[in-house]
Amino acid sequence: MAGVPTDWQLGCVEVKQRGAYLLQSGQWSDCTFLVGAEPHRVAIAGHKLVLAMASPVFEAMFYGGMAERNEPIPILDVQPEAFRALLEYIYTDNINISSFDKACELCYGAKKYMLPHLVKECTRYLWSDLYPRNACRAYEFARLFEENVLMDKCIQIISTNTKDVLNDSSFEDVELNTVITLFTLDHLNIDSELDLFEAAVRYAKAQDKRNQERSISPPSENGPPTEKKSKSPAPSTSKDKVVNVESSAENSPEAVTEPAKTSEPADQPQPGPSDESKKNKQDVKDKPTIRSAIEKIRFLTLTPQQFAEGPARSSLLTESEAFAVLMNILSSSSDVPMPSGFSTCRVPRKQLIGDGPSSNMATLTVDTPSPVMMEQVFGAPSQPSCLPHYPRPSRHDVCPAVGVRHSSLVPPAGRAAGEAELARAADYTKIYCQRPIIQHTDCLNTSVLDCSVTFMVDKNICLLGVQVPTQAPSEESGQGAGGSYCELLYAHLLDADGARLTYTHYTSRVPFRHLLDIMFNRPVYIQRNKVYKVGIVFNKVGWYPMGTCAQQVAAESVFFNFCIGQSSDSVRDGLIRSIIFTY
Repeated sequence: MAGVPTDWQLGCVEVKQRGAYLLQSGQWSDCTFLVGAEPHRVAIAGHKLVLAMASPVFEAMFYGGMAERNEPIPILDVQPEAFRALLEYIYTDNINISSFDKACELCYGAKKYMLPHLVKECTRYLWSDLYPRNACRAYEFARLFEENVLMDKCIQIISTNTKDVLNDSSFEDVELNTVITLFTLDHLNIDSELDLFEAAVRYAKAQDKRNQERSISPPSENGPPTEKKSKSPAPSTSKDKVVNVESSAENSPEAVTEPAKTSEPADQPQPGPSDESKKNKQDVKDKPTIRSAIEKIRFLTLTPQQFAEGPARSSLLTESEAFAVLMNILSSSSDVPMPSGFSTCRVPRKQLIGDGPSSNMATLTVDTPSPVMMEQVFGAPSQPSCLPHYPRPSRHDVCPAVGVRHSSLVPPAGRAAGEAELARAADYTKIYCQRPIIQHTDCLNTSVLDCSVTFMVDKNICLLGVQVPTQAPSEESGQGAGGSYCELLYAHLLDADGARLTYTHYTSRVPFRHLLDIMFNRPVYIQRNKVYKVGIVFNKVGWYPMGTCAQQVAAESVFFNFCIGQSSDSVRDGLIRSIIFTY
């Protein structure tokens, strides 16, 4: 090959270096891919043997019974940048993901060519980069590829940060089915149903604008219909759909059958107009519209004034529909029926974290209690002056990059470099997110007692430990309320993937009926809107005072939401009374 230096192999120590050289130079390549659509279509050289070694799809393509004989090979549904990243992984094992959109596109390519490890790494990146602005798009991606765990996580973020999701400009570009799903959720952090209706109005306007643009610039302007159908979308931007599987020529039945139609003889029988019109009518009937989302709004939770000044004036409702809804708001026994399909629910949405005065779910705000010290129980002076003083950082110590105080609270990306500073978080005031007990019960430990609780916070914090109750004296033990026993327990903190972040073993003599602070081996940086799980294992036989605890608590300016996810994720959570943290 002209221009290629000789003996290049001598400078490559590892296999991945040799693979990188072959990929970049194209030396000895024996296949070519045409990737993307004009004007962004590019030719990328490849090596059949290397590709087949990594992917069973490429193996079948090049060495199977139906081996690909076209040259070059068109790849219409994967963007060039994502395809290059996919080849980089195959040739060098390097995984290059720089953005949320690229992770989605690369994951699609990895699924298509059956590269499970690459799929796993792309999904892991999506988990780490979930925010309200991209939660809807991530949900669509997860639903398309049946990533159920990621779907649940996206729903949690949408439910917890509903107003941020609705107010972000990206909401106007999500799929209509996603809007309908969002409006169906029972847990949404909104002030009222007006938030949903106003979002529906903006979405409908954006949809009308897109339809007008399509009518002004029809696809046929830039070429014949058959040409247009064979082109893939342009590279995605922050507002574009990330994965365009259904619309791609490679996966679209229309794109395959359309060229055949143009070559049919003139006397070939064609479908009658009646059949075609019936098909079109059926498609229109089955296709969801913005009305499908409007029907999910719980108008009956609004006041008459709210409805009259807002939805009743909108063109999304007819006069008769507005009148019927208003009559039902005024009276639950109105003779005027609700419009067909409209929600008749009069119960407001539940809020995962109460962040507004109109929240129907009580948010319990607690002051930071003074910790109960062991010295006080065993006779030490109980004056406040005996408690250690932890200076609070000043407000100017807030780190604007991550939104938490002091450089010791570093995000995961800088955790290795900031480990020593993170340990100094104990110098700050300990804040107790105390979970008030709604109903008291007792729990008997006969051998080993497990308890756990999942939680989510709305701010970045540093978690220091947890607070648990000690045993209640039993009649059999003959101990009075002032007695003590030797406690033995294990505590740990997990992330959403089940990976252990920190832990501690605790063994000490403790008094009965006491709240015990269990501090982890090291402080852990907790990111907002991510799910974590605290687990405790009690190893001493006896009765523990448990109870049903509040699931929404505000400590200072930090909102905690407990018992996230499946009911099996939080077991005997009433034994975890407080989360000890700082920020």
